[in-house]
Amino acid sequence: MYTHRYRSSLMLTTALLPVFAANLCYVVSVHGGYVPWCFVYLDGCTTISATGRHGLGYGLFKLAMLPQAALLWWFWGQPLIDTTTRNATSRRRFFGRLGAAFLVIYVVFLGADSPVYAIMRRYGVFVFFIGTFIAMCIVSWRYWQGAAARDPHRGFGVLCLAMLVFGLAEIPLGKFGLADNQAENIIEWNFALLMQLWFLLYWWHERQNNRA
Repeated sequence: MYTHRYRSSLMLTTALLPVFAANLCYVVSVHGGYVPWCFVYLDGCTTISATGRHGLGYGLFKLAMLPQAALLWWFWGQPLIDTTTRNATSRRRFFGRLGAAFLVIYVVFLGADSPVYAIMRRYGVFVFFIGTFIAMCIVSWRYWQGAAARDPHRGFGVLCLAMLVFGLAEIPLGKFGLADNQAENIIEWNFALLMQLWFLLYWWHERQNNRA
């Protein structure tokens, strides 16, 4: 029982910590005058990275996201309840932990002023998103294969599909009169939110299974 509760608490933290941290850092950075005020999920007036570059947000962002990388490394190494084959499990673990490792690179170099550091940040966040997304899709596909039409397991696939749509939505968003960077920011904030909803769904699903 204790093991289930400990594991469940870590999974819930994995789902909620980045959402809480990013939005808190945004509010703190707005208060400090480092970023403009808007509803970032629809207006895209700033990036997630900008919330952790200056002032108090700089320390808060690193304080939250470095432990998050450790949580992701732990999460993707767990025996997940996805009935995957050994090969699928290995691929899921590889891509998930690759994303976690590059999250560390991104967070460490965030706020550093150097063209080299900027490249490290850019590749760090890109590989983090792609690696994590691929790992999620591997798990979601196995769920989808074994799910009935109205089975809640299909929620994993729906979230992955939504992330894919957001990932490909930069060009259509640009046609609504948004600047390129504004469209990118909207995609980034919503993609990150969907990613955390996937972890939250996984936490809920495992919790329901442990109750059964």
